[in-house]
Amino acid sequence: QRYNVLEPAQDGATLLINAPYAADQVWDHLPTAVQQTILDKKLRLFAIDAYQVAQEIGLGIRINTIMQTCFFQLMDSLSTQGEVGSSVLSHDEAIARIKAAIRKTYGKRGEAIVRQNFAAVDAALLHMHEIPVLDAVTSTIDMLATVPVLAPEFVQEVTAPMLAGQGDLLPVSALPVDGTYPVGTTQWEKRNIALEIPEWDPDICIQCGKCVMVCPHSVIRSKIVEPARLADAPDDFLHSKARWREMSDLEYTLQVAVEDCTGCSLCVEVCPAKDKRAVGRKAINMAPQLPLREKGIEHWDYFQTLPDYPRHAAVNGEAIQGEHGKVEIDLPPINFTNVKNVQLLEPLFEFSGACAGCGETPYLKLISQLYGDRALIANATGCSSIYG
Repeated sequence: QRYNVLEPAQDGATLLINAPYAADQVWDHLPTAVQQTILDKKLRLFAIDAYQVAQEIGLGIRINTIMQTCFFQLMDSLSTQGEVGSSVLSHDEAIARIKAAIRKTYGKRGEAIVRQNFAAVDAALLHMHEIPVLDAVTSTIDMLATVPVLAPEFVQEVTAPMLAGQGDLLPVSALPVDGTYPVGTTQWEKRNIALEIPEWDPDICIQCGKCVMVCPHSVIRSKIVEPARLADAPDDFLHSKARWREMSDLEYTLQVAVEDCTGCSLCVEVCPAKDKRAVGRKAINMAPQLPLREKGIEHWDYFQTLPDYPRHAAVNGEAIQGEHGKVEIDLPPINFTNVKNVQLLEPLFEFSGACAGCGETPYLKLISQLYGDRALIANATGCSSIYG
């Protein structure tokens, strides 16, 4: 829905996609532009729910073996039909080589891991289906915008083409003269790469802030607000009574940036609050992203309008202006040397390109929470040069 992956496809080419739908539902879930291209170029369409296969086998989200097997199966089929050169590996030879590579790569990790990947190879062939291509476009689904329409001019004109894989088409004149790059551009990327995202249960939550602290991409945030401020909140916007002695008359809310989450599940692992009625359930639990996306976007947008906790005491008992223009609420100063309190501070390092589950970025996020835009960071090369 985001990238024009069919642009280089030749007429009559074969398209293999990983789709989380039954074979008879795949066509209807393709965007209008994709269906039209498939029809115009007379493409053959194959699909597999590789993530479902991987989960059933116990491989988690690792689908490389599954997709590779499907690729060679299709190549062998095309070779048999004379559509590609005869030098392509036959199906049997390709499977044998894949399994040999699996044993060489994963053999040191034990026979169980090897057999899991062998099972992935066999299951891939059973779950790949050719999708009937209809005679006309039936979809009403549009391609997703590369960046939101509210993104600033630089993001629209420079960042967006780069995100779309068309950065080579940018003229030199589009780039800043001195080479500097604006900050805060990650908030406009909205990658939607997580299959599962955290879902908060306020009835179980003890408001400890550990999930907020450990999140590598700053997608889990919490705020304390006056009850009256939530009068215009969207339906199902979750909140509960604040568990702070100094602010027991206020409301606590925890929200997730559903489009920016990478699905690492560290928040679930660190959560200490367990449901006494359901074994394995916590205050934070992973749930499929797609059903939660639309409502989650609405909740996150509203959450962003709520006032942030001030990094310093209120002046003369009145609300003070935050570092980024938002009015911060008049709240009693609290000690930010513990996890529970620091969760209320706005991070200025968010949605980076770091790997899912990164252990470095939470430290940078914490620095930005404690010191705001007064911090000056001298950086050496390495991961921090990439995600920073």
